[in-house]
Amino acid sequence: MNKFKPSIKLPKGRDLAIQTAMILLALFGWLMITSASMSTHVVPLTLLMVSLKQLAFILVGYLGYSLLARYFSLQFVQKYIVWIMVFTQVMLIAPLFFPAINGANAWIVIKGVGTLQPSEFAKIVVVLVFAIYLGDSKRKKISLTDFVKIPFFFLSMVCILVVFFQGDTGTAIVIVGMAFCAFMLAGHSVLRRSQLILIFLLILGLCAVYLVLTPSGISFLRTLGFLKEYQLARFENTLNPFVNRYGTGYQLVSSLVAFVRGDWFGVGYGMGLQKYGYLPYAKTDFILAVIAEETGFVGVLFVLVTYAVLIGRLFKHALKATHERSRMILVGIAMYAALHFILNVGGVIALIPLTGVPLLLLSAGGSSTLSLMFSLGIAQNIIATQAKESSES
Repeated sequence: MNKFKPSIKLPKGRDLAIQTAMILLALFGWLMITSASMSTHVVPLTLLMVSLKQLAFILVGYLGYSLLARYFSLQFVQKYIVWIMVFTQVMLIAPLFFPAINGANAWIVIKGVGTLQPSEFAKIVVVLVFAIYLGDSKRKKISLTDFVKIPFFFLSMVCILVVFFQGDTGTAIVIVGMAFCAFMLAGHSVLRRSQLILIFLLILGLCAVYLVLTPSGISFLRTLGFLKEYQLARFENTLNPFVNRYGTGYQLVSSLVAFVRGDWFGVGYGMGLQKYGYLPYAKTDFILAVIAEETGFVGVLFVLVTYAVLIGRLFKHALKATHERSRMILVGIAMYAALHFILNVGGVIALIPLTGVPLLLLSAGGSSTLSLMFSLGIAQNIIATQAKESSES
């Protein structure tokens, strides 16, 4: 009897551009996280530990990426999808039993290792659930309620746990955005009206956001009374960061100063000043500001181009997909990276309110790094399978 011997050898037919972009972003992020961790109170040993910790996450992420690229099975996921959903919700509840970090119960604390943020992994699970239940459906007669009740119930539960129990609105926005795109790709006729309604609501929502980012819009939000003061401040700071430049807008102003100081080629690696107390979250939320200051427009352009390659190639393969489930998963993963990029970069340069989501592969954080690399492993498996099917047909 032959024993199963797992191999990290990557499958033929994978997209080398996606793999190269992922590796370049991860390694560049590792260098910039190390630089961003410098401060007047950090000793060399602490800096070394931060660097080694992020490098360890990258290596583990690449191992998971390789294994999933080779062995991921949508049939296996379909067989155990109920248990996967239950496990995901249990993991989202688990952080409630650990101390809050920065005011949010979003992390599981593992002694001697660090923290784990289950909501990052829930993002790809949501896409898989939508793909399993809504993709490639051949059932002709089924009510809309019966068709969507399980994926939408799961999405609702995940969002409730993330927003109301973990206090992480930014993550919920990403999850809903990924689910929305996956839902739009489901081709069953019973979904047509719902898809059109959701598109209308999306347009209406974007218009509402545009109107809110005005003085009268912020005044209207204040009269409603359901937003906390710090949340209102984020809208005010987006409109004019310098209004509260020594208060709630302090980080945002420091971020903009970093972009100005960086000019074309930056002040030099490790030579930035804004990370020394001006940007409290320099290695996470505001990592792009550190990149801009130390590597200038050239470094920011490198990030933009590399992300464009990564996301663009995922969408390209999604367009070529012959199965709805494959298309939904590829688009969901592409939107995972795209939404994080839009929300993080938009917040850092004051185009949209800050949401606290990381810039994937560049911001410090094991959960976000592992989650995206695992997701890209799934994407590579689908791409390689499609390439194999095309060559055989």
